Amino acid sequence: MIKQPLVKRAFQAMTVATKTKNDFTTRVLPAKSVHLAFSSKLEQDGFVATGSDTEWIKESRAQLRMNNCVGIPTETVYGLAANALDEDAVHSIYRAKSRPSDNPLIVHVSSIHMLRALYHVPAGGDARRPFLGTDNAESEGLQMDADIQRKMQQAEQQDIDAGGSGVWPEIPGVYHEVIRRFWPGPLTIVLPRPACIPMAVLGGHGDTVAFRFPVHPVARAVISSCGLPLAAPSANASGRPSPTSAAHVLHDLKGRLPLIVDGGDCDVGVESTVLDAYSGNAYVDGQLSPCILRPGGVTFEQLCALGGVWTRTRVYKKDFVNKDLELNPTTPGMKYRHYAPSVPVHLLLPLAADTRGADAMQSRIDGLAEDIGRSGGGRLGVVAVRASSGGETTFSEPPGCQLVVHWVDDAKHLAHSIFALLRSLDEVEHVDAILVEGVEEADEGMAVMNRLTKAATSPTA
Repeated sequence: MIKQPLVKRAFQAMTVATKTKNDFTTRVLPAKSVHLAFSSKLEQDGFVATGSDTEWIKESRAQLRMNNCVGIPTETVYGLAANALDEDAVHSIYRAKSRPSDNPLIVHVSSIHMLRALYHVPAGGDARRPFLGTDNAESEGLQMDADIQRKMQQAEQQDIDAGGSGVWPEIPGVYHEVIRRFWPGPLTIVLPRPACIPMAVLGGHGDTVAFRFPVHPVARAVISSCGLPLAAPSANASGRPSPTSAAHVLHDLKGRLPLIVDGGDCDVGVESTVLDAYSGNAYVDGQLSPCILRPGGVTFEQLCALGGVWTRTRVYKKDFVNKDLELNPTTPGMKYRHYAPSVPVHLLLPLAADTRGADAMQSRIDGLAEDIGRSGGGRLGVVAVRASSGGETTFSEPPGCQLVVHWVDDAKHLAHSIFALLRSLDEVEHVDAILVEGVEEADEGMAVMNRLTKAATSPTA
């Protein structure tokens, strides 16, 4: 029997400029029984959809062109997407999430062609018009503005005249290799701000924008179909664990958006890597030394393996800090507490290899339960790593404490599952506190430890 339930720490929304209210009847449309064939991997974004689940294409296009928010699946987490060219649409994202308005957003594109075009679109135009000329927008008779096409061709020729290749002249050359290697995919890059992107996307400060090209076919089709770049943070209430299923989005944002596209569970499970090889933060004593501002789906090791300048890649908070950057962040995830359920999370830092095992984990559970006063009663959620414990085992329950244990295989599995596990333990299994066994900060472990450190009430040795 549980004698004395533990007091839950109430989740408190962060201060935002606007109030949130429920204005919509939220629909969830399936996008699972559909096959999407794209015209090219990088350059263009036309697609053909076949299968039974296709209503989401028309409905998402209509809602996004009306400057409403739509919940969409990506390979990392679900995103809360809206027209990145319209300031009112961008503000609707902040309102729906109760997100601090100085926390920047990532802009998502469906092709290199779309990204390049943004640098030739004037500020203050009709942001609702699908001007970017994707193959699918063209099928509606909506061609890309001829002036934009002409300016793109001029940029190519000017680059050739200056001794360049004429390839992607709007995108700094240092990024070309990582784009070819990791796009589309879970990588966000920091670029100069196109004039057409409103300052609200940047959180009201700075001169750079973080761009991503998602590989999830549904996300890419949504962007291509509406013909607009989409600002899209994670589709959760601000500060909560990121959503990796449509059900998570509905739980947090029901009534705050008209549509959620259900593409199933996300593959990666943590947000994209944010990489800066452009701004002043990417230079040390005048030498380009790219920096990872947020670890994610593309690992530090993968970037370093590219060689050349990428061997000098640094990681924020591990290799350098910048208080001004935290006060005025250029990317999300740097300023505010994130990923927290409504109950305390205690992160167990990884032990040395020769001291790991099931007995060591049991000792840590017992010691922490006693230290934080949970031996008097309560439900304690535990996320344990099989690779650290030498396989799955059954832990003994501390006196008066009921354990709810979930196992993951290794760091990659933990990264894929952690947000879903935090939500399940909190919202479904109703534990009073959560203990998570940490992993080494290598490969996928760097991203998951970054998220867990931000979610944790306190890290525990």
